[in-house]
Formats: sequence, structure tokens, C-alpha cells
Amino acid sequence: MSVPPPQHPQYPQYPQEPPTPPYGAGPQWNPMPMAPPALNAFAVTSLVTALLVCLAPLGLVFGLVALWQIPRKGQRGKGLAIAGVSVSGAVLVLAAGLATVADFRVWTLPARDDNGAVTQPGWAPVQSLDVGDCFTPGAWMRERDTPPLGKGGVQVIPCDETHRAEAYATFRLAEQEEFPGREAIAEVAWQRCAELFVDYSVDPEGSGTLQTYYFRPDEVGWDAGRRTVLCWAARPGDAELDGSVRRDESDFDTDQLAFLSAAKPMYVVTAQRPAKSPEQDLAGAKAWAERMATAQAETIQRLEETELAGVERPTERLVAELKTGLPLWRKAADASDADAFLKSLRSVNRHDGAEHVERIRTALGLPASANQR
Repeated sequence: MSVPPPQHPQYPQYPQEPPTPPYGAGPQWNPMPMAPPALNAFAVTSLVTALLVCLAPLGLVFGLVALWQIPRKGQRGKGLAIAGVSVSGAVLVLAAGLATVADFRVWTLPARDDNGAVTQPGWAPVQSLDVGDCFTPGAWMRERDTPPLGKGGVQVIPCDETHRAEAYATFRLAEQEEFPGREAIAEVAWQRCAELFVDYSVDPEGSGTLQTYYFRPDEVGWDAGRRTVLCWAARPGDAELDGSVRRDESDFDTDQLAFLSAAKPMYVVTAQRPAKSPEQDLAGAKAWAERMATAQAETIQRLEETELAGVERPTERLVAELKTGLPLWRKAADASDADAFLKSLRSVNRHDGAEHVERIRTALGLPASANQR
């Protein structure tokens, strides 16, 4: 007799509806969903304030408070608190790093009178400087390739107060589509600023030892159409100025102005002496020597054509010395190497007529030259 296979119970498939309770059964307890834990307010505030540099310290504090409260109160927001602490710390570290390289100032613009002269000191962008402004720049002032015109700020100061520098001229570079590069700008600016200074200070020797500098356009400014160079003067090293170096023709009498006009060609080219030594740039040194020869010849001619009352004799001696030195300049311009150039230059220096210049200046009532102070 065959035995039927065992029948296995059919297990219900989940999920399924719960059985309907019989009539009269006791109450059925349907559990309500539990409310989520409260969100910690300090955690939210920490993340919000962390994104603001000025409130980042509070963001850090709020985040730490939140991390202390959350496990004790059973609240949510641990991730927000950790994010707030992390972002606050990063912002504070970044701000500390920037503080070491940036100059954070609340710029108070200088006060000016109706003529534009500065009457009260203040801070201003470099590009806002006017010709005649006296100012104190930053630590970058001593480089030949000075900073771009659009970068940085300076303290603008009344010229009768102690300051470091004075803006004396601006000029626009030749128009061309492509940015010429810093070196090309330097070659133009170095010579042009030296020439313009003699127009600004008719007696440059009377202002003491000065060096000319400039602010230049950068590539971004060039592409935006800004092609201006700003020339300024300062004493070498850390020496300061206690007044303006501006001198115009109205500051001199007829004989003084005649002598300064005769000496101007030499003043201009002397100030354009190349920054590189003959060993570094012999061609540049020789070109400068050629310009010096031309300028000295022009000064000689002007002195011979000028009648300076009371200083005829020292003027004749000065002309004689300059004539002796003239062929030595031309010899320097033809030098075959740096040694030959420097040898000619030393010979020129023995015939610069400096002692006769000082006699003329004293007799005419001009201050002593810078190299005699």
C-alpha cells in the first residue's frame, strides 16, 4: 500500500495583514512612530558662522559646544558641528596666512585743498597719485623694476612733512597692441623719467642725492588700455625728504637760470647712467658714453654763449676742463671691452670740472652740489 508524501505546512509570506481581532477582544496597541531627536542649535549656528571670516572664531566655539552637548542631550547635528569646526579652523588658518603677506588697512583718503595739494595725510592706491604728491611707499621701493601702477597703496603726506618720495611726472608709452614686457618698459621709463626730473626740479643738484623710480603698467592694465608710467624720486637707502624737490624757473634769478640751463644736457644724461655695469652690458655703457659726449659738447657751447656776471673766470676754466674730457667720452664710446671702457671713464672723471662748478654755484648763490655735501 502506498503512503502519501508528508504534507509540509505552508508558511505565510511576509508582509501580510495582521489577523482581524475577534469581536470583544481587548484593545489593540498600535505603536506610534517615535519623533526624531532635536537638532542642536549650536551645530547649525557653527556651520553658518564658519563661512564668515569675521565670525569664524565664534563658529569654532559654537561647534565645540555642540559636540559637547549632542551626546549628553541625545540630539542630532554631530555632522554639522564637525563641519563647522573644520571650516572655522580652515578659515582662521587662511586668514592668519594672509595677514603675514597682506597689508590690511582701512584707507582714509588724503585731504586736499582747492589746488589739489595734500593738507592731511591718508592712504591711497598708487594709481591715484598726482604729480607733486609726496608719499611713503612700501618695502618694494628700491627695485629698478618697480611694481605695477595698479598694485599696492601708499601713504600720501603733505610735502612739508617728513616723507620718502615725491611723484613728479607721468607719460604715456607708445601705442602697440601687444604688451612690450617689463624689460622693454624699463628701458624707456628709466631714461624718460630721468629726463623729466630735470624739468620738474630745474636745479637737481641743489636737492641733494636723489634717485628716480617709476610705477609701470602690467600686462592686465595694458590690455585694458592703461599705458601710463608714473615717475617718482627718493633718496637712496632709507634717507627721508623734509620738503618738496620741485623747483621751477620762478625760483631762480636770470644768471642762476642761465647757468642751470647750460648744464641741463649733462644733468639729464648723467641721470640716465645705465643700471648694468659695462661687464654686464658693454653695448649699453658705450651708447650712454656716446650720449654723454653729445650732451657735454652741447653744455660747452651753451656756456661759451652765456655771459655770467662775476663768474667769468671759473666759467672759462670749467669750459676748458670739459673740452679736455670730451674726447675721453668718445674714447669710452669706442671701447673694445669693459676694462678699456672703465679706464676711459676714470680719465673722464679727472676732467669733470667739479671744483669750478662749485665756485660758480657759490658765486651765484646756488646751494652746494649733492656730491659736495
